[in-house]
Amino acid sequence: MAERNYWKRMQRQRLSRRSLMSASARAGVGAAGLALVGCGDDDDDAQPAAAQVQQQQQAQPQPAAQQQAEQQAQQTAAQQATTQQEVQEEEAVALLPGQLTAEEEAMSLTPEEEWRLRYHWSKLQNLPGQADGPKYGGTWTLAHLPAANWNVLGPNANLMAAFAPMFYSQLVVFPMDDWANAHYYENEGDLAAGWEIPDETTLVFQLRDGITWQDKAPLDGRAMTAEDVKIAYDALRDGSFLGHNAEEDPVPVQASSYTAVKDIDYDNASNTVRFNLLEPAAYLLNNMMNPFHVVAAPEFITNDYTVLDDWRNTVGTGPYVLDFVEQGAEWKASKNPTYFKKDPRSGMQLPFMDALHGPDFVAQRESEWAAWETGVIDRITLQDIFDFEQALETQPDTVVQVTAPPPGWQPYMTFKDLSVEPFNDPRVRQALSLGMNREEQKEGIYNGLAAAGYGQNWTFFRDDESPWGFREWPWTTAELGEFADFDPAKGRQLLDAAGYNDSNPLEFQAAMYTVPGSYLNLFLLIVDQWKNNLGVNAIHEQVDLETWIARLVTRDFSEALFTWLIGAEMDADGLAYGKLHTDSPGNFYGISDPDVDQWCLDQRQELDVDKRSEILEKIRVRELENMWRVFAVNPYRIAARRGYLFNEIDTYNAWNPGWGATNTERIWKNL
Repeated sequence: MAERNYWKRMQRQRLSRRSLMSASARAGVGAAGLALVGCGDDDDDAQPAAAQVQQQQQAQPQPAAQQQAEQQAQQTAAQQATTQQEVQEEEAVALLPGQLTAEEEAMSLTPEEEWRLRYHWSKLQNLPGQADGPKYGGTWTLAHLPAANWNVLGPNANLMAAFAPMFYSQLVVFPMDDWANAHYYENEGDLAAGWEIPDETTLVFQLRDGITWQDKAPLDGRAMTAEDVKIAYDALRDGSFLGHNAEEDPVPVQASSYTAVKDIDYDNASNTVRFNLLEPAAYLLNNMMNPFHVVAAPEFITNDYTVLDDWRNTVGTGPYVLDFVEQGAEWKASKNPTYFKKDPRSGMQLPFMDALHGPDFVAQRESEWAAWETGVIDRITLQDIFDFEQALETQPDTVVQVTAPPPGWQPYMTFKDLSVEPFNDPRVRQALSLGMNREEQKEGIYNGLAAAGYGQNWTFFRDDESPWGFREWPWTTAELGEFADFDPAKGRQLLDAAGYNDSNPLEFQAAMYTVPGSYLNLFLLIVDQWKNNLGVNAIHEQVDLETWIARLVTRDFSEALFTWLIGAEMDADGLAYGKLHTDSPGNFYGISDPDVDQWCLDQRQELDVDKRSEILEKIRVRELENMWRVFAVNPYRIAARRGYLFNEIDTYNAWNPGWGATNTERIWKNL
């Protein structure tokens, strides 16, 4: 069993504000991009965020008069936001990572707030070496677990989001580079050169010309057609490929995004693909950006579609060609010489790197650190401030970035069956939430760089206090409801009312892997909090990491599972309908509430952004009242890269490497 070393952490001398800031000061210009979304007063986010709202509304047609009025309001807001951004950019001229203005230095800030200002994502643009590139050549070496199953249409296809964009393409993606705002995303064409929305139930994509499949059997470099794209999306939306048995075989995990699609037409002559909808789908364009909604070749969508399990059949139109996989050891890929895209900033042909190399260091943290310190790997994920200091000490040119966690990456406890005892009683679930001391979790495990979580995309919720009118991370205590408070006395009262007390204590099995790290520490701390605060005995059901990953989907655990794989999504629908609707294939939790089911359907069809936000709010409140899933705190993402590596970046909803790595093609080295 892993050492319960979180208590050692909590007994260590706590990092004071001075020591925390001294660490960042020692980083100098070598650490960059601490992009925290923690405060709602970051004016530099206003203009891009306004653009996000605008793209959502443009993707959701409305009556002409209303649309004209809203577009005029959007333009005014964007102009005001642009002015705010220009003022801030003027004030921040020449600021390097680690530097603050005199006014900022004089502020009374929490460590979280100061780190956000000191290492803001926008300072990545000022790093030494940016003006020298981009450059071609070299190999990007990243510690990266090979996928256990390469089937992009299988039940675990969402896990392929860390790999698929390197080898496959999509119709639309989102930008990720040192100039991309880490606090939002927008639609960007991939296979699509552009798209039109002639009415609220039609979406037409114009494909780029001259795209070819990778020169690898059985595709052998043939031209990609509009018909190929139609077949691929039919497979994603309903499994309608040869040999699929609707009664025996599960539909692909992507299917819930396409329930509104009536059919898909194509025209090879004009190179267009048309999605005909049964109803308005406010979420569709955003959901299509999910990095596992990729275009697989018709040659692999066959009677024996499980052939996609074989890595040798990973053949797409993406920037890299998968050359070699040794499960549990490494994988290798090389540049696709016929890749179709160019860098939007420089106009240079992509990709920049000659090759990718992913050695597997899962559960081998010491080996991963050795690879970082000796320069074998170019980047490393940091678990806490102590890792931060070690990275800087061992590699002084380290560039550090910290982002808010993705909305769907929230540590939580889920239950095998909400219809049987003890978890069919909401008082039990509410008590478990009240017995969590989230402030202790935040400080004891993450040194303050964390916040209470909830599995919904906060950027879709109204907040008139923010510069762009919508929520920014983190959630407030009030927004997380009465059961997010730490109140063990009330928790014991609820347990007693449910029939559990010192004479009849609540006891259950809680599955969690045993790989050392902050997430295991968090789980073990929660187990002890429940024991000490509520008298609850949560027994650690130990599983290996790969088995643990699959258990959320298969529900192959005894009573409860501690996880954070809610499922990162590019639209709020993926975390509303996708996870909470009774009939959704992604509802792994057994949640069934008639009101929530209706609200999930309503928000899918509501094209007015504000009205949609109000519906999502009702869903949020209902879940937190019932505590169908008990959420803990969520840490900010801390990543380190060498100073010669550019465009390897995290955003709030995508990490590279990791979930949503859509920008591998833009990464380059300055050696």
